[in-house]
Order: sequence, then C-alpha cells, then structure tokens
Amino acid sequence: MEKITFQLPDDLIAQHPLERRDRCKLLHLDRSSGEMKEHVFADIVNLLRPDDLLVLNDTKVQRARLFGVGGQAGRKVEIFLVDKLKDDEWLCLVRPGKKAHNGDKFYFSAREYCEIISILADGSRRVRFVGAPASEIMEKFGHTPLPPYIKRDDTSVDRKMYQTVYANEGFSIAAPTAGLHFTEELLADVEKTGTEICRIRLDVGRGTFKMIETKTYEKLVMDPEEYWISEESAKQINTAMKKGRRIVAVGSTVTRTLEGCFQSNGEIKASHDETDIFIYPGFQFKVVGAMITNFHLPESSLLAMVAAFATPEQIITAYSLAVANRYRFYSYGDAMLIS
Repeated sequence: MEKITFQLPDDLIAQHPLERRDRCKLLHLDRSSGEMKEHVFADIVNLLRPDDLLVLNDTKVQRARLFGVGGQAGRKVEIFLVDKLKDDEWLCLVRPGKKAHNGDKFYFSAREYCEIISILADGSRRVRFVGAPASEIMEKFGHTPLPPYIKRDDTSVDRKMYQTVYANEGFSIAAPTAGLHFTEELLADVEKTGTEICRIRLDVGRGTFKMIETKTYEKLVMDPEEYWISEESAKQINTAMKKGRRIVAVGSTVTRTLEGCFQSNGEIKASHDETDIFIYPGFQFKVVGAMITNFHLPESSLLAMVAAFATPEQIITAYSLAVANRYRFYSYGDAMLIS
C-alpha cells in the first residue's frame, strides 16, 4: 500500500504550547459511523466510559540536547544523546558531524566534557562523558529536545510543558505528546467517573517519528524501542480485556507497546522488552479499542497507525476538517479521540 499524505500549511504547525494543557481542540472520530464532533480536550471526561481502562505512558523526557565547544577547530557542536551503551558511554548524534572526529573532546565546563571514541557506519558517535555522569551533565547543561519542526530555541516553559504531568522515570528523547493535554485535575475527574487508569512505560527513541522513505509501507523497518509493563499493569489490562471493557490508549507509544506485546505473547505479559512493530492499514488490533492521539506528519509511520485504526479515508477526511478549521498540528498541537 502506498503512503498516506495530505497538504498541511506551515502556519498550522504549533510552535508553542497553550497556557492551559486541557484547553486545546479535540476532534472525536467515531469509526463505526464516520461521524466527527468537535470539543475541547477537557471534554474527554465525558467521552470516556465508566468502565474504560485508560492506559498512559509515564516515561520521562530527558534534556538530551547538549552543546559543547572543542574539537580540532574549537567550535560549538550539538551532541544529542540517544541511547546509553555502558557506564558513561552513550550513542549520540552530533551536528555538524564533519566537525566531530574520532578523539575530539567537547567541553561543557572547564572539567566536564565528552570525547568521541568511535564513529559508527550510520554517522552516529560513541561518546564517553568525563568529569561527571551524563545524567548530571544533562541536568546542568541540557536542553529540552524539541522536534525540528519547532523553529525556536527551548525555554524554561518547555521544561514543564514538553513533559506529561504523570512522567515518572525513563529516558525519552521526545514526549508521548497525546498525554501532554492531561492535567492532574483532569485525571482526577476521569477517575471520579469510574474510568480506571493504568500506567506502562515506553522510552521514546528516534524511531517513533521515523519518516517512511520507502514507496510502500511493507518495506519499512522500525527501530526497536524498550518498554516496561509491571505485574499490576498487566493484570489490569488482561482483566479488562477478559471482561470486554474498552482499552483506551493515550498515544501511539501506548498503542505500539500493547499491540507489540500481545503480538509476541498472545496476552499482555509483565515484561521489560522491546518492540519494533509497525502498524499500518490492514493491521488487526487485538488490544486497543480507542485511541487518543495528536495530528501527525504527512507520510509518517504515526499517520499510518491512525489510518490503520480507523480507515485511510476517515483519517484523510478528519485531517481535511482539521486543516479547514485551523487545528494546531504536531507535538504542541490539538488532539483526536478515535473510538
């Protein structure tokens, strides 16, 4: 099947968060009828059912963008931490790469620096941090890893708003953005109506937002991402499924975790594992019965996922309405409920 795309004006790409998380627009798409209704996100409390199980990804976004000075020319480079390899050695993306050679050192302070110890075939770097643990260096000097379509520097506001209110632990280099719209008060109101809340964790890596460079979906290979499902959460999800209750996934990361885990185990199993599942039209969902999600990039793997959950025709219609009504797109944008 060929990639799904649409035309998006650049001025609809949200550059800043709203002052109140739960006041963004919410488009509700009913898959059975194709009917669409417009709301604000706070209305989600009335759109969820009392017996729903709402599943959240409580991963934490780290300040993974660092800027160091050094190398052979003594210039500034960006060092983006992607994955911990061992001790204080990390896989990093370095820009501009031509200024970061094997053995180069880039300083964050007089005594805290990183050293390039190898260059991988894909251009990424193996980097060793010296003077302090990488976690401390990120805390002191790191920047919020805003996606490249946000055309500005990060600020102190982003440290708060590019993080879910229920973030707990982990190492994500991008936010699970569907969850950004919830406030603590809204989650409390959801529970008061009888909806049960469950937490899992998938650490968001660079593969989640992978663009589809192949002409068709069938040839795309996704990067694996780690996930954790506790005994308690696995019991909550399996019990809800056995009783025929609806599982509502908050975001694509939750959807990939649940469907990937079920595909591997035939049930939701308490585990620390990884998934490279790619969900595109034709996929048969076994766990997720409703999905809360943001509006995604043309030709992206995330757009393919929502088109699989509804239909490509329904998603194109919904996105056309969103463009016409000037919804805000991507990470700091508006939301959809697909039920």
